[in-house]
Formats: sequence, C-alpha cells, structure tokens
Amino acid sequence: MPGHALSGGDRAAVAAVSVAVVLVAVTVAGAFAMPASAAVADGHYQTNATNGTSATDDSQSSDWTAPGPFGIDELRTGGDQISSGGSQGPPESTRMLPTGGIVLKYLPLNPAQSSYQPLGRNQALKTDYLLAYTSAFGESVGDYEFVVVFWQEQTTRVNGTQRAYAANQSVQRISFEAENGYSASKLKLQSHYDQQWQATAWLEQDGSRVEGARWRFGHQTNPLTASPAYPTNSKGDLWRWGALNLIIPAICGIMFSGASAKHILSRTIVGTLKGVTYWAGVVAVVVGIAAIVGTWQTSIILANAPIAVGILIGLLALPVMLSIRDSDLSKAGFFRRQLRQGAISPSGDETVGTRRVANKIKSVYRHGEQLYAPVSGLRPMLARYWADPAKIPTEDWKSYDSGDGDLDQLFEVDPESDKVLRHKPARLKFAPSLTKAVADEDLADPPEADGIAALPAAISAAVSNWFARRNWRFIGIALGGGALVYLGTVAALGSSIIGLGLATLPALIDGHEARDGSLEVDWGPSHWNDVQAQVQTERHEYEERKTFDQVLEAVTELEWSDHEQGQQIVDRVRTEIQKALDDEHGGNNPSTNLSPSSPQQGVDADD
Repeated sequence: MPGHALSGGDRAAVAAVSVAVVLVAVTVAGAFAMPASAAVADGHYQTNATNGTSATDDSQSSDWTAPGPFGIDELRTGGDQISSGGSQGPPESTRMLPTGGIVLKYLPLNPAQSSYQPLGRNQALKTDYLLAYTSAFGESVGDYEFVVVFWQEQTTRVNGTQRAYAANQSVQRISFEAENGYSASKLKLQSHYDQQWQATAWLEQDGSRVEGARWRFGHQTNPLTASPAYPTNSKGDLWRWGALNLIIPAICGIMFSGASAKHILSRTIVGTLKGVTYWAGVVAVVVGIAAIVGTWQTSIILANAPIAVGILIGLLALPVMLSIRDSDLSKAGFFRRQLRQGAISPSGDETVGTRRVANKIKSVYRHGEQLYAPVSGLRPMLARYWADPAKIPTEDWKSYDSGDGDLDQLFEVDPESDKVLRHKPARLKFAPSLTKAVADEDLADPPEADGIAALPAAISAAVSNWFARRNWRFIGIALGGGALVYLGTVAALGSSIIGLGLATLPALIDGHEARDGSLEVDWGPSHWNDVQAQVQTERHEYEERKTFDQVLEAVTELEWSDHEQGQQIVDRVRTEIQKALDDEHGGNNPSTNLSPSSPQQGVDADD
C-alpha cells in the first residue's frame, strides 16, 4: 500500500496537540499531587549571597576541612525556646528582642485555612513566604536582616572515620523594618522545588547577631505556590485572577476543542470508538506518571505562563467531544454459499443446491455512499486522519440484503472465492530511517585506476556516496526541529525537562508513515440475485399449484359425496310414497306402483 507522508501543516497540528497533552498531564499532575495554592507577595529582601571563602573544621582533623562558611554543628543549633507553645504561652517560633519579641508565621497550603500559623520547630515549610510579627520598643526598633543558610547534610570518610558536614551552603539575606509597636513584614525565601533543604536562620541588627533569635526548619517549595494567586487579599482578587488565567482561556480551549473534534471526525469518519471511560483511564495513567516524574515542573509553568493552565484545561474537552460525537457501528455479515449436489428443484429434477456458511462478521459504518470498517483505538484513528480508510463504495455492491437477528446487513460472496473478505485497516507505521535508496546513476563512480594515486578520488567518491545515502530530511527535522522545540519551550516555560521531552516530538512525528487501508470482497456473479429471485418465484408458484390441486381434489370429493347423499334421499322419498299408496289401496297394486322400474298401466275411464 502506498504510504502517506505527513504534510508540514499536519505535523505542526500534531506537534501542537502533543505539546498540549504533555503540558496538561504535567499541570494536572501538580494539581493532584499538592494542594492548590499560589504565590505573590511584596517583601524587602536581598537574595543568594555567595558562599564565603573561610571554612570551619568541624571534624578537628588536620588533613580535612569541611566546605562552606558554617560548620554543621553550628547550623544544627536552633534558637532559645521561650515556651513550649500552646494556649498557655507564646508560640514555639517566638524569640526575644532586646526590648520586644518576634514570632515567625506561615500561611498553610490548605485552601480551607486563610490565617497564618506559627512556624514549628524543625517544621517542613512548603511555601516561600514567612510573616515576621514584631513587637519592638526602644532600641529594638529599626532595620533588621533575616539571614537564612540553606544546606544539605552529607557524609564523607576521613582516615577511616565517617564525617558529617553541611554541603551546598547558600546564604540569603532579607531586610525588613521593625516599627515601633506592633508590625508585620513579609519575607520571601528562595525557591527549592527539587528536594527538601535544611534551613538555619537568625536575626542581625547593625551587622551583629541578635542573641537567641535563631530558627531551624526544612524547606521545599510546593509547585503551585509560584502562582500569582497566592496569597490573595480578597475574593475579588481570586475571581479576577481565575477569570483571566482559567475561565476565559478554558472557554477558548473548549471552543477550539469543539471545532477540532468536528474537523477530526470529518476525516477519520469515527473516533477511537472507546468512549469516555477509555479517555478517563488514559488521562489517569498519564497524570499518575507525570505526578511521579514531573510534579515540580508545574511551578515553572504557572510562574511563566499561568494562562496555559486554562488553555490546557480547555483542551481536555477534545477527547470528551470526540467520544460524545462518536457514531455507533452496525454488524454486517459476509457469507459465501457452499455448493452441494443432489438437490431437488421445484419441478422435481435433480440440481445443484447451496448452503449458506457464516464466514466473517464485521463492525461497519455507512457514511454517505461508502461503507467503512473502522478499527477502534487512538493509533487507527490517527492513521485514518492522514491515510485513506478501508471502505467499499455502495455502487460496487452486487449482493446486498437487510439482515436478520443480530446482523444489520448481509453480503453474498462469490462461492468460488478463496477468501470471503480481505480487510486491512489504515495504520501508522513507525519506520524512521537514517538512510535512503539512491539510484546507481546518482552515485559517484569509483576511479578506474589503482594504486596510491587513485586513493584520493576513491575516498572522495566513498564520502560523496555516503552523504548521498543519508536521509537528510529526517535528520534535519529530528535535530533541527527538536532544537527549535526545546529552545521555544525553555523560553516560554523555563523548563528544560519539559523542553527535552517535547524535543522528541519532531522525530516521532516524521518517523511515522500513514498507510492506506483496504476492504475487498469478491462479489457473487452479477445475476446471483436474479437467479435467487427466479428460484423463489418458482417455489412460490409451485406452492400455489400444489395448493390449487389439493383444493380441487377436496371440492371434487365434496361434490361426489353430496351427489350420493341426494340420490339416497330421492330413493328414500320414492319408497315412502309407494308405501303410502299401498296402504291406501289395500295392498300392492301393480297399477299404482310408482317405481321407476315398473311400467305404468293404462286405465279405462268408461267402466
């Protein structure tokens, strides 16, 4: 079957839909994996001070020095605890200032909670935002720096002894002001999406640490906290953000999905024939995989293109609309009659009979003047989009009848055909090739001479032929297209992981070839139906003749029976009359015998 190469416009459409499906999976995975929240805040901060050059030897070993500006023993130490917390005292995160106090709070990611909660000891913080509540008087009023050291605990072996140290240290300084009396300042931490980091924080005033004002906690940013919807100051802010980034893009995506579903079905005739349950299962599996391998990337999408969420939610309507608009198939039977000898014709002569044998039952769909035999599944549907589906024009039908029972249609096949039906659905074949066939006349001929002098020409011919046999079209699309998709994705979403995944799409799309389907039947002879009609007519006439003869015989028997009964009645009446005359004239008088067998005697009138 000839293959159909995907055109540039078709490949662009597939690439766009594929990108949308991947982003939907990653985005929805983040939404399922973690509570829905978002993040925006105004804070006064200075981020990411570089690691210092000094080092603290926490192992007291002369041949090994722990990296980083701070030793692990110092970073493991929290601040002075004022109280155990609870209703009888200040929260755990409360620390004393020279003339006042400070408490750190955070906003939980539970949508049902809208109030800030005190930060607990060694608590795993899932947001980048802290709120510093201060109560400052006198010398405690003024500017402060909230210094945070992010680090990871690792171990190494030194002189046979295992040593722990604080690796990958980074220092962040956030400036804020403690006003006279009560005040609150928002502090934004640097984001950590990949894994949980240890954090040790303290306060500095005028370059000196505030004694006892230290905290220790874990930090890993929830991906959805990068959204501009977190935190919102009012329900109006939330509705405005949701309308601009979710509702309006989702409506546009649904309208696009509806038009796309109509266009796709106009070329594929039917959809996947799987139904909504199939698509729900596919989405669940994709979302589950994405939740495992790519959850943290959701934050990058939301931070760089929040409207992508609404658009991709709208694109989820595409498989739903394809399922809703799908058509129901009917059952068609393709039969071949088996010839048998010794049959008796309606006239009583020996002839050749037939017996219908079931061979093929197919799910078919009649659309316009064509009868299609589609196969269920996503790949067959995509194949029907680019290639000609398997079909039979109705004008080619030579033996067709309405079905009975479970079959809607019946088709008669030539009894001498080798196969009842030959069905090959449209299909996609993944056959990427780095080489292509080249005619011999298009290749460079090797030099006829031998020896060292001919070596450069031989090498040149070999190299030229090697380049001529390369499939540069596929190589260019796979590498060049992949690079463009990667760079575009990174520029739009800032995610290299998603970019690498989407960069494989050009090679996958161009490596597929759509091949036409076919549906072939060896129809019975053109006079097959005429012969069947003649046989049926003869059988009907035979039954009519047979019935007429039976009726005629019954009528004849009835007539003879009635005639005999009438003759018996006439004889009986005559007998009764003769008996009455005999009684009247006193015996048997021959002259009054009315029997037809006795001649009538004459009577003299004048006695």
